[in-house]
Amino acid sequence: MQFFRAVPTAQYQPGVMLRRHPGRRLPSNIPYMVDNLWELTRPPERPSRRHAVYASPTAELALMYAVAGGAERSGYLACAMRFITTPAFMQLSVEDAKLHPDVLVLQQCVNRQLGSWSALPLARKRELAPLFIPGVTRAELLEAMEESALLAEVVREAAKHVRFWWPQGAVAETGELFFEIDDDNAYTLEAVAPIITL
Repeated sequence: MQFFRAVPTAQYQPGVMLRRHPGRRLPSNIPYMVDNLWELTRPPERPSRRHAVYASPTAELALMYAVAGGAERSGYLACAMRFITTPAFMQLSVEDAKLHPDVLVLQQCVNRQLGSWSALPLARKRELAPLFIPGVTRAELLEAMEESALLAEVVREAAKHVRFWWPQGAVAETGELFFEIDDDNAYTLEAVAPIITL
């Protein structure tokens, strides 16, 4: 399988070895609550989205999602990724994680549970905060659940609805790819011919 990324033309550096991102990434297009539930339920053999590199199976898709935020297409370059060793990866059944059915299902599930608790005093509402804080780790969320039966109830019920890590059926050729780069691995970007659309 081939992996493609689109990068701003000004940032393209051919031949430069790109390695593991040292920090923890926060999602820009997924609610923090959903991201936290995905990380809580992530099987150990699956790549963490917090440390992942995202890619597309075609150069066209890589460009399409790079400019989805309104940037000019001419300002981006589609690149093939060349690895020292092909990493273990996961492919979604949708073109972008923001389109995954879990996003809506989990929001609806949590909103249903919280609907009757809107009248709780602020101190009780604070118990629910860890679910919504950006970048909460699995260990942090589990610790907070031990301290709050209210939080534990909401999280356990929502976690039952997560389907993200267990794709059903055949994966679409257009599905988003993501993977972690091991410390002893790296990749370079190689520009591909410009794509002309008529």
